[in-house]
Amino acid sequence: MDLIEFRQEFINEDVFAEAVNTNRYPEVVFIDHCVDILQNDYSLISDMTHSFFAFKEGTRAFKNMQLDASYLDLAAGTLNLLIADFNEGEIKNITNTTIDNKTKLLLSYLENTLKGFFKDAEQSDPAVQLAREIRRNIDAIHTIHLFIVSTDKLSTSVKTLELEDFTFGAYTFKVVRDVLDIEKIFRSKMAGFEKEDLVINCSDFGIKGIPCIKAEIETDQYDSYLAIVPGPFLAEIYKKHGPTLLESNVRSFLKFNGGVNKGIRGTILNEKSRFFTYNNGISTTAKSVETTMGEEGLLITAFTDLQIINGGQTTATLAATNIKNNADLSGIFVQMKLTVLKEDNPELIRNIATYANSQNKVKTADLNSSHPFYVRIEDFSRKIYAPLASGQLVQQLWFFERARGQYEQPLMQMTKKQRDDYKLVRPKDKKFTLTDLSKYMNAADMLPHYVSWGGEVNAAHFHNNMLKQWNKDNSVFNELFYKELIGKKIFFAYIENTISAQEWYQERRAYRPQLVAYTFAKLVYEARKAKKNINFRGIWDTQKVADAYYPDVAAIAKMVFDTIYDENRSTANIETYCKKEECWLILQKKPYELTDTIREVLVTQADLAVEAVQAKKEQKIISGISDEISIFTKGSAYWESIIARGTEQKVLSYSDAQMLQNAIKYCNGIYAQLSKFQLKEIARITASLKENGIE
Repeated sequence: MDLIEFRQEFINEDVFAEAVNTNRYPEVVFIDHCVDILQNDYSLISDMTHSFFAFKEGTRAFKNMQLDASYLDLAAGTLNLLIADFNEGEIKNITNTTIDNKTKLLLSYLENTLKGFFKDAEQSDPAVQLAREIRRNIDAIHTIHLFIVSTDKLSTSVKTLELEDFTFGAYTFKVVRDVLDIEKIFRSKMAGFEKEDLVINCSDFGIKGIPCIKAEIETDQYDSYLAIVPGPFLAEIYKKHGPTLLESNVRSFLKFNGGVNKGIRGTILNEKSRFFTYNNGISTTAKSVETTMGEEGLLITAFTDLQIINGGQTTATLAATNIKNNADLSGIFVQMKLTVLKEDNPELIRNIATYANSQNKVKTADLNSSHPFYVRIEDFSRKIYAPLASGQLVQQLWFFERARGQYEQPLMQMTKKQRDDYKLVRPKDKKFTLTDLSKYMNAADMLPHYVSWGGEVNAAHFHNNMLKQWNKDNSVFNELFYKELIGKKIFFAYIENTISAQEWYQERRAYRPQLVAYTFAKLVYEARKAKKNINFRGIWDTQKVADAYYPDVAAIAKMVFDTIYDENRSTANIETYCKKEECWLILQKKPYELTDTIREVLVTQADLAVEAVQAKKEQKIISGISDEISIFTKGSAYWESIIARGTEQKVLSYSDAQMLQNAIKYCNGIYAQLSKFQLKEIARITASLKENGIE
């Protein structure tokens, strides 16, 4: 696939098709794709949100401005501003003129913010609320990172993106500029969202190296080091690389709201000589390090792909306190345990994160896509075909992208005919990610305030709850669970489309993710009050939401809208307000009477119970196969022995013996795969033989 072919497919199939399916503007969908790349591939920003705003009536007081997405990272002291250049026609060159014009619009937003344009603007507008946040925290911001994203190609005439500092009144900001053009988008997709390793040279931060001791541990998996890291070094690498350092530690920086982080800040400001004693230190991993022998002993001079597994709060607080309070970090040192992995080992990283000491305890709930739960969902999504919807000719799969790039990567090596066939069975609108899964589940579990936190925080919360159930009884995560999960996804999208079509939403077009999550949760809540449940399995069976749901979805969505826009709400910022449980509790208390129409399609718990019990039994059988029997690894000789002993002792029927012959054929490579029915039967027979003393 060449660039032109990719661009055409990207615009038509990724952008326009998704825009139609989700009832959104193509520009909005395009920005979502670009933000996804910036967050996960370039690792430059985190939690960037839509902030659509344009002012084109230029006056002496306020210049023309535009803003499409933004993220204020106070810990790193960086304001991230994004603007889109969406061209659906023939590919063009992005020239210096285009870049400069887009840059002026973004910087005008900042300048107008400092002039106070928001005082007379619509206060609920996300860009206006961002402006207020900027004004409140202006002393903590030192860098403006501008992103220009485009469906066109960067011209070879553009030699540099560097800019001079931006000065307004008493404030001066460093300005960084990046252009994400169609060529970079193409390369990102081709690489399956694999980014370049981050290399940190100590000399770039004013130190020769970090004194360390290498542990003499004999293992072919990793090397271990104990080191003492200067506080200024940690703060500076966080300022420069920010979220990149915390990729394996999925918790968000908690600012100074929690007692632990307040304590770290207090020690920095008032007792920095005791920081080393009071602080538990940080745990890190790296792909490799460079070392040298100095007068002080062994020094680490460079890190490749340094990751802070535990201690992200310490690192971010050092940076934030330095920025916000102008704190002198000299004399502050942090103990560091470093694990240099000799090969890629996600399980080892997960265990380090789980067991290492940290200031804010990291539980095994920290997001990790290698957990068996996500592997099981991935397996279901590759095998369980959705029922044919009305008018549909080909059965399709819902595609769970457990690891980034799983969907896109195979396409890059296919012919157009192969890509068409692949997408026919696995259409893009049926793809969903781990964070998507967490969003659907938490909304259905009536946790809209967690959904409102977005990606990482919400996913970590879901993971925590999932782990509790998994450790108790993982058989609940069965085929029925998967089908109901897809039903929740379909229902979530239905609510999105319903809200997008409402006149009251069209007037403001803001906070849709929050509106959807709260509407979903409120409807589940009201159904439960009526001793009913939404029939997610029924939605799976029909692959759509019945029209009977519409009146209640529309009415509840308006109730949610009125709640979050209530002028008497306790928190002015709507995005922040939606993250509070208080908002959800207020919505719960608001009276609502379900319509007779929806009551007819809701189901009772008794209606669901029988199928749920059977699904658990079947999953236990399947799990018994995969976790305990391991058909293939037992080998054909094992199964021949089982058959012989069972026949000899007359506890094995002829039909069951024939079924076990399938295991032998599988071990010998005659069968490439066993069916679900065969797996269930082999597990049943094996369990029966075990009861008769044959193991």
